[in-house]
Parts: sequence; C-alpha cells; structure tokens
Amino acid sequence: MRITVGITSYNQRNLLIEAVDSVLSQSAIPFEIIIVDDASTDDSPELIMGYASRYLGIVRPILLDQNTGPNAARNHVLDAATGNFLTFLDGDDRWLPTKLERQMAQLSAVDRPDAVFSNFYFTDKNGARLFPWVTNRRPPEGKILRQVLTLDLPRTTLFRSELAPVSYWREAGYFDSTFAIYGDWDMRVRLAIAVPRFAYIDEPLCEYRRHGSGLSNNRVEMHLEAVDHIEQKYASLIAQLSIAHDADFSQGLNRFRAKLLRRAAMNVLLARPAGFRRSAIHLYKQSLMFDRVLDPRLFWYLIK
Repeated sequence: MRITVGITSYNQRNLLIEAVDSVLSQSAIPFEIIIVDDASTDDSPELIMGYASRYLGIVRPILLDQNTGPNAARNHVLDAATGNFLTFLDGDDRWLPTKLERQMAQLSAVDRPDAVFSNFYFTDKNGARLFPWVTNRRPPEGKILRQVLTLDLPRTTLFRSELAPVSYWREAGYFDSTFAIYGDWDMRVRLAIAVPRFAYIDEPLCEYRRHGSGLSNNRVEMHLEAVDHIEQKYASLIAQLSIAHDADFSQGLNRFRAKLLRRAAMNVLLARPAGFRRSAIHLYKQSLMFDRVLDPRLFWYLIK
C-alpha cells in the first residue's frame, strides 16, 4: 500500500512545520509527501526545499510561481501522485501519530472497504483541542453520497483527510477552481459517487484548526452563494436521489443555509457592531425562509 500524502500551503510557514512534522512522525511512513506551495511570499519555499533535501525520495516539492488558490494547488497533487492511495492534509492542520497506520489497517480488514475516514478534533487557532467532530451521532458508512451531498453529517461538517485509492480520486476528477470556498465539499460529492464503500474509524486521528474568523453579514452571503453553486451543479443528481428515496433532498441544503444564517446572526450579536440587533434579527428572519427552527440561545443574546 503506497500512500501519497498531498499537503498544500500558502503563507503559513510556522503552521506548515507542524503539518509536515505530523506526517513525518507517523507510525507508518508514507510512500511520498508532495508539498505544493501556492506562491507564498514568506520563506515557505525555502522551508519546503529544506525538507526535500533532508528526506530525499519522500518529500517532493512543487513550488508554484503564481497564486492559484487551494483547489488548483490540490490538482497538482492529483497529477503528480505516484502512490496507489492518496490522502490530503491542509498546511495548517495536523495528524495524530497513528493516522495512516489505523486507516491502512481498516482498509485491510476482512470486509475490505474501498476508502476510510475517521473522527477528528477541532482546535483553536493556537492548536489547542476544542471538541471532537463525532460525539454521539455516528456518521454513515458504505455508500454515503446522499449524506455528503446534503451535509447530513455530524455538526453539518465534512470528514477530513480520508484515505482512498488514487484511481477513485482521479475518477472523481479535478478540484473545481470555480469554488472560492466549499471546493472540498464539491470534490467529496464526486468522490462519494466514485467510491463504492466508505468505512469510518471512531477515533480522532486528525486535528482541524479553526482560525476564529466568524461569519459576518458579508461573509455569509459568500457561503450562501457557494451552497447555490453546489445545488446548481448537482441539480440533476439531487432530483434523481429525491425520486429514488421519495424525499426532497434540497431540504438538506436549506437546513444548511438556515444554519449558516443563524450562525451569522449569533456572531453579529457577540461582536455587537452598530445596529447589531437589527442585523441579527434580519439574518434570523432570513433563516426562517429555509428552516423554521427556534434558537433559544440566539433569543437570549438578543434580549441580553
């Protein structure tokens, strides 16, 4: 099992050190580590070349001379990978030491799943652990297209650093650079189409860093536009699944839209800019158009 690890990074030298070291510290060393620098203006390129010189034959650098965004950077990994399995790591995240070993063992289990993902920890911007992705609601296994497409997953959040055969990644196609955000969601929809059976490991094996930039009035519109992009791109697939399962799959996307708007309303209440109550009420009313959910915590902050 020759595993290619793809790491993409832009202007995050110190965090990149933690990411790369977490891969090099694995109990099962990967076949190759492809690090794509997206035209950083800090000294990330020199750092990456230093790793390449110390780990000859393992660390393979790709230094781009023009910033093209994370989706295009990941496509360089897809082109360059020579292993037969592939997994990605963002340059500001980390793996726990047995991540690859545990996932390799799962893929070699008696039932022979085709790809595998695991629980993971959310961390703050400094890397301190906050909470795990999965607490009491176990994510789906097997054919998981429906759940990925509608984000019917724990915390309405995608899994991370899944390990799958390179052939399935390439069957899914390139990351779509027309997505400013949610390009990872778009790719996982297509990967869920390609992969027959996913397995889940109920153990946190990765750490996902949250940088604390909350949803604002403007930023939530960017997220909503990305959800629209997903819905438009997969409109025929959503219609087919809705017929096959006798359910309206667009409702799942609407629930996610409502959640984004409620989060934006809460962030406005916490930040308290001028006219914050009016803005929060407006965002909450928007959310009710997609999903009529009463949010007691939001009401408490409105009154407070």
